Amino acid sequence: MDAQVIAAMAKWPDVAAVFGWLRLDARGHWWLRDERLSHDAMNAFFQRNYGCDGQGRYYVQNGPQKVYVALETAPYVARRVSHGWQIRPGETVRPARSAFVTPDGEMLLDIDGTLALIDDRELASVVAECMPHWDGMLSSLPGSVALPEGEIPLQVETLPRLWRQYGIEVDPCD
Repeated sequence: MDAQVIAAMAKWPDVAAVFGWLRLDARGHWWLRDERLSHDAMNAFFQRNYGCDGQGRYYVQNGPQKVYVALETAPYVARRVSHGWQIRPGETVRPARSAFVTPDGEMLLDIDGTLALIDDRELASVVAECMPHWDGMLSSLPGSVALPEGEIPLQVETLPRLWRQYGIEVDPCD
């Protein structure tokens, strides 16, 4: 978290939180109401000051104020990088611990106990690389996936069950 944000939180500790303004889509794009944020510095600020409270609600700490985030699918979007996954730009690459495929065809990963959706633009290449013999049918989904960093368990699961399992509140309200 930015030093200026921490200082603002200390100076004004009782600022009311904001709900219903900010959304994170399935490709990791931030939306302010109905407008996609395209300003690089603002996106970077949001990534640096993004967190989760004890109730599974994700937020951006904007100075002294928490701005809660509605999640389209998952709190993070995983992007493939050499020898692992990245869920925040510039962050250390981390290995996945397990993988899930939803009946709707999304693939999610458990990365350090955090749920991350594989970016749909990378999904076909990940499947081709890691499950080359899978025919795409859920009934023939293998029990594990062979990633370059190691083999991990793979199972079919619905998004609502994953949200419950990981304690994620996708539509926070006050």
